[in-house]
Amino acid sequence: KCVFCWRHHKNPVGREWRWKTDDPKMIVEEAVNMHVDMIKETRGIPGIQMDRWAEAHKVRHCALSLVGEPIMYPRINELLHELHDRKISTFLVTNGQHPQAINDLVPITQLYVSVDASTPESLEAVDRPLFKDAWDRLKTSLSCLKNKGQRTVARLTVVKGWNSDEIGGYARLIALGHCSLVEVKGVTFCGKSDASN
Repeated sequence: KCVFCWRHHKNPVGREWRWKTDDPKMIVEEAVNMHVDMIKETRGIPGIQMDRWAEAHKVRHCALSLVGEPIMYPRINELLHELHDRKISTFLVTNGQHPQAINDLVPITQLYVSVDASTPESLEAVDRPLFKDAWDRLKTSLSCLKNKGQRTVARLTVVKGWNSDEIGGYARLIALGHCSLVEVKGVTFCGKSDASN
C-alpha cells in the first residue's frame, strides 16, 4: 500500500490475477441492484426531492478504483462492455504497473494513471511497489496513454515531505502520455492510520 493510503483494512495484493473470476454480467447486475436498493432506502427521509430520488435509480457512472487494481481483472473489457451497453460511463484508475493491460483496454470515458512520484527513488518510498521494475512500468504505462484516443488523466497524489518538491519530474512524466488532464490531489493528516505508514 502507498504510504498515504487511508483505508483501514487489508486487501489482497499480487503481481498477477490469482483469484476467482466472477462473471462480468453478474458483477454489473449485482452492482446496479445494490445501488438501486440503497437509493430505495432513502425514501421518506425529510428533504428528499422525489424527482431526484426517482432519477437516482438510473445508474449513469461507474468508477473502477479505490480498492485493488481493476485493470488486472482478466475480463475487464467484458465488464466495461456490460457497463457501456447500459449507457453507464466508465472511469478507471490504474497504478500504471500493467502497461500491456492499458494497451489492451477498450475505450472508456476516462482513464487515470496514478503518478505518485517523479523519481524511481520516491516511487519506491511512496508507493512501495510489488514490481522491481515499477519505475519502467509506470513510464511505459504513461507512454501508452498517448495512443489511446480517449480522455486520459495523470492523477498526482502530492504528500508534503514525500514527493511535493518534484515538480519538474512530474512534468516530464505527464509529457510521456500527452494526458488530456492532470489531477492533483493532496493528503491531509487526520490522525494515525495503521493502514499506511
